[in-house]
Amino acid sequence: MDLSRRELLTASALALASPKVAWSAVSAGGRRVAADGAGAASAQPIVLCWNENPYGPSPAARAVLSGTIPIACRYPDEDIEQLVAVLAKKEKFPAAHIVVGTGSGELLCALGFLHGKGGGEIIAAEPTYAELTNYAKHAGAELKFVPVDKQLNHDLAAMRAAVSARTRAVYICNPNNPTGTAISAAAIRSFVGSLPDSVTTIVDEAYLDFADTDGVQTVTDLVGAGKRVVVLRTFSKIHGMAGVRCGYGITRPDLAAEIAAARMSSANIFAMRAARASLADEAFLTDTRRRIIASRKRITDELQRLGLAYARPQTNFVFFDTGAPLARFDQFMKTRNILVGRLFPPYNNWCRITIGTEPETDAFLRGLQAYTAKRTQA
Repeated sequence: MDLSRRELLTASALALASPKVAWSAVSAGGRRVAADGAGAASAQPIVLCWNENPYGPSPAARAVLSGTIPIACRYPDEDIEQLVAVLAKKEKFPAAHIVVGTGSGELLCALGFLHGKGGGEIIAAEPTYAELTNYAKHAGAELKFVPVDKQLNHDLAAMRAAVSARTRAVYICNPNNPTGTAISAAAIRSFVGSLPDSVTTIVDEAYLDFADTDGVQTVTDLVGAGKRVVVLRTFSKIHGMAGVRCGYGITRPDLAAEIAAARMSSANIFAMRAARASLADEAFLTDTRRRIIASRKRITDELQRLGLAYARPQTNFVFFDTGAPLARFDQFMKTRNILVGRLFPPYNNWCRITIGTEPETDAFLRGLQAYTAKRTQA
């Protein structure tokens, strides 16, 4: 049986959660089958390790996805044009400034290739989202990582000091993954203004919809000012369409054309139509934001009560110090059927926990309390 990438990843997580679950045994209907082959369905784990939005896609997007099946045989050229027109209107730019991709990840890979080929130097924070830098390695890029500061924010002063004559691009994930922290638009504008005209600043705003701090906002105005800036957005987070794959960039027309030429695939008709429907479902987006921010506060309030350090979150996840090597917390939570584990060196005690539904948040908080009590007693 052939498995999708997401099925393989989830099945791998299941295998880590319990050796009794066969990671390769995933039925066509999505039911996970016990390793003993008896066919008994295993309990679904609470998956809090992928930064997914548990509330999406929106009702409007779901209806469109279902209704698109009969015309899945058609190429999506017209639908791509329609989505670009909608995005251009939303972002207040001409259509030539918009480039769509199979998730913002594809655009990150294209940017990594374009700026890394031939030994181009790319500067990024550490830790940060690694899709661009990992792909740039394949093009022969020279990568220069700058540690985040004591508050786990991008250290823009240090990143500026790292710029050399060989630097082609600087990557800023804002809010940042995995730390969840965000820097102000004013700070980014000042940083971009200090760079040589030859350097491209790539600002990944995948999580910006979850930010609730004054001054943390988009920097698309830099594109309007003609700066060599690419602002990236995704439908994977607040739109809840991580499995559908749609993202876009806002940039100068010359850069948009270069990125489009470096894409590795063509957008699919399901993503194009669902994205348009989701953009129009403002009630769903508003409610999703409200629920995630409310659950995020519950988690940070409890972390504060328990005396566990955390980075100030502006995302749909929280990065916090478990007080011991992450592997211990990971194993403990697996006994409660909750998947949390992913290591982000050098923060080897820290956990990036995705904000799930309200019941999933309840379960996580109970597990966190039990773990902390057990660790204190030990």
